[in-house]
Formats: sequence, C-alpha cells, structure tokens
Amino acid sequence: MNDPAIKDYLSQIGIRRISELDTALIAHFGQADGGRHIERLTELFDQSEERLVSGTGDTPYLHRQDALVDYWNQNLQLSLLAASFYDRIFFRRVLEYLLQYDAFFAGDILDIGCGNGLLTCFLALQHPGARVTGLDLSQNAVAVARQLSEHLQTANTHFALPETVRNTGYDTLFSCRTVHENVAWKALCQEPKPALLSVGEHAKRHKPYAAKLAALTKAHGHLISVERYEDDNTYAGLLSALNHAGFCQIRGTHVQFSCKNGDGNATFQAMIFERKDV
Repeated sequence: MNDPAIKDYLSQIGIRRISELDTALIAHFGQADGGRHIERLTELFDQSEERLVSGTGDTPYLHRQDALVDYWNQNLQLSLLAASFYDRIFFRRVLEYLLQYDAFFAGDILDIGCGNGLLTCFLALQHPGARVTGLDLSQNAVAVARQLSEHLQTANTHFALPETVRNTGYDTLFSCRTVHENVAWKALCQEPKPALLSVGEHAKRHKPYAAKLAALTKAHGHLISVERYEDDNTYAGLLSALNHAGFCQIRGTHVQFSCKNGDGNATFQAMIFERKDV
C-alpha cells in the first residue's frame, strides 16, 4: 500500500529517510549544537539500554527510558529527526493500517501514549468531526505534540498528561506500543524466554493493564491495538487478558508486519477489538 495521503502527510511534517542520525543532527543544528546532541543522546541511549537489560532497583519498566524520551522531545525538530531515523517505516505501516480500518474510528477518540502526536494528528485530520485526545507521560512529548498540532492546524486535538483528563468513556481507544511498557517486566537479563512461559502466565502479567484499557473504553467502543510482539505465547497472553477484560477480537483485522526499528528489525501485531457490554 502506497497511499498518497500518507506520503503527503509524512512529507508535510518533515518525516524523511535518514541513514545516519548523527549526520542529520549536525546538518540541522550545526556542528557545535549537533555534536552536543549526539554526545548526550548517545549517553542517554546507553543508560536506557543498561536499565532495560540490568534493571534499576525499584524503577518500573515504564520509566526506564524517561530521560531519553524527554531529551529527544525537547523541541519539535529534534523529535521529528529522531522519528525519521528510528520509526519512519513503522509510522508508515501504522498509518496504512489506520487508513485500512478507518471505519472503526469515530466519536471521542483517545490516543494513549501519543508521543510526539504524529499518529494523533493524522487521526484528527482524517476525522475532523471527532474529538481526538492524545495522552503521554512525558510533558516534553505533550508540548511537542501541541506544536505539531498547531503546525497542522488540527483544531479537534487536545494533548495532555494522563492525570488531567477523564479516565473512562471513550468511543475509540488507540493503543500503540504501550502494553509492553506497562507490563511488570523484570530486567531483560532476568527474564525467561517467552517460549518458556505459558499463555496463562503471560495473560496474568497483562491482566492489570488490559483492565485499564477496558476502563477507558465505552461498551461497544473499539480498541485499536498495535504492539511490538512476535506471534507467540506472549501475544497470545495479551489477547487472553484483553478477552478477560471484556474485549472481543474483530475477525479480519489482525495484521502482522515487520519493519526496521532503529538499527534492527521488529515484528508488530495490529488488531481491533470491540468492548462488550458491562
């Protein structure tokens, strides 16, 4: 799929092919400032990788990359350069999915974990009659998302921190790369391989966050889920937890795709669910 609307949108906001992030940073910010960004991003990336692998005491998984996320969302241009390098293909694949299943988005839409607002603003442009809310834990990301919204003149968007908006009753909930960060994973060096855990054990891990997603969604509303998982027991555990929380899978909406994610490749699972009566 090569929809011109997606190509135009990514071009309009400045998402482009970047082979070397260091080169792009220097080209945009100059040798001195670009060099400082490179040095600091390298330091923060190494720290976040160490935290994910080895753990950080009582710091939950969700917050082990906070410093890195805040840094590259300190301004819109830096955020878009990082997105261009790490996530350009990923965003294009997700936008294709959103267009393919456009009919499931309506009414009051919540994008949970919106980051820099790239996907949120696209939904707002596609659904001008809807109210689209983007939530993120990073105040810097929320500020950047607002800048992007102003640039695109999306009057139907609202960006905020989670504690400032209501926590129930949305017609459509969009959850993109949020589940993995909200499950109580141990440090990676302490985790058994997914194949060594049963579907039931994975479902138990995912149960609390699945319940939070269900609480945000109206009866007969929709959850659009895009997560970085292989099609294995881990993902089966997520599906089981979502079903237990009251979500029914909608047949024909499951799409698996793989794409370059930063320096490597990653597999993603996308699916749409309907919230049962409660």
